[in-house]
Amino acid sequence: MSASSIQAWGDGLSHGFAGQQANFLVNPNGLNMSKVTFGVEGPSRPEFIFNHPPGGAVEVSYIPTFPGLYRIHIKFFGRDIPGSPFPVNVSGDPQSQVEMVRDVIQNVRISGPAATNGKSLITNQFLLDAREAVVSGGLNAFMQGPGNVEVGFKENLDGTIHVQYKPSHSGVYKLIIKFGDIPVVGSPFVINVN
Repeated sequence: MSASSIQAWGDGLSHGFAGQQANFLVNPNGLNMSKVTFGVEGPSRPEFIFNHPPGGAVEVSYIPTFPGLYRIHIKFFGRDIPGSPFPVNVSGDPQSQVEMVRDVIQNVRISGPAATNGKSLITNQFLLDAREAVVSGGLNAFMQGPGNVEVGFKENLDGTIHVQYKPSHSGVYKLIIKFGDIPVVGSPFVINVN
């Protein structure tokens, strides 16, 4: 049982077009397909759809929402198969990407007391839920205010993200959160730091 025994090939592992189905094949070569995992890094989080026709090779399809560079990971028992992660260049119209991002980020949710009130000299955090936004890449944040602020992200296993910030001084700050160049709904957030 080795990841090196599994083969994957097809156009969907090298290129695609935003909003259109991309396809590839995986041959587990007799190994248990339920132990093969699929992941994606990139501007969106497409779902993988599997078709198991007779003959061994599994047909895999997905629809990338946005153009950009993706990396598809295929693993067997946590180990990459040969070629994984596969770089996939997804093309598309940049203007339609901006319009789609605007529509999609409407589904981003922020929760937790630290989204409105924080404390200086300690790490504050609140929850950002973008699971329904189908956007996974390009998240950035920064704060403006009376002191220096470190802003970071901690990804959770359930797909949510903890946004963390540590202000150096008390005062009123503005937190700007964006996917790419587009602010999430409600950004900038006003945070009172004591």
